[in-house]
Amino acid sequence: MAIEKSMRVERLKSRAEHCCCRYCGGELHVRQIIFHTQAAARVELYCDQCQKIEYGVEKEIYESAKACVLANNFNHFPDLDDNEQRLQMNIAKLSGLLNWQLKYLGLIGEDGFKIPVQISEFGMDQCTTIDDSELDSLLEEASQWQKQSSVQED
Repeated sequence: MAIEKSMRVERLKSRAEHCCCRYCGGELHVRQIIFHTQAAARVELYCDQCQKIEYGVEKEIYESAKACVLANNFNHFPDLDDNEQRLQMNIAKLSGLLNWQLKYLGLIGEDGFKIPVQISEFGMDQCTTIDDSELDSLLEEASQWQKQSSVQED
C-alpha cells in the first residue's frame, strides 16, 4: 500500500512539472489535502492561485485554449456575467475538450505529449474571423477586384 501511494505521489510530481491549472494557467503543486468527510489525508495536485484541487492540462493545451477563447469569443456560459471568472471557466472548458481530443487521438499520455509540439503564435495572427454580415461585402469586393484584374490583363 505504501509503495502504491509513493508511486502515485511520484506521478503527481511528474505531472506538476509539465501541466498547469486549466483555469488560470498557474503552477500546480503536490499538496496533502485533509477532507472533512475522511479521516485520512490525500495527496493531490493543487493550484494555489485558484485554491482548487486541479489535475491540470498540458501547458500547451492551456495556451491553445486561451488563444482560441480570446480570438473567437468562445463562450460556453452565456448566462453568466462577462467577467474574469467566466473567462477562466471558458478556458478551462475548452482545455478539457482539447485534452480529451488529444488523448483520444493518442497524441498525449500520462507523461505529456508523445510527439514534439510547436505553438505557432504567428500563424494564429494570420487567421481572420468574419461575421456573416461582413461576408457579403467582402465577396462583393473580391468580385470587383477579380473583374478589375481581368480587365487590366486584356
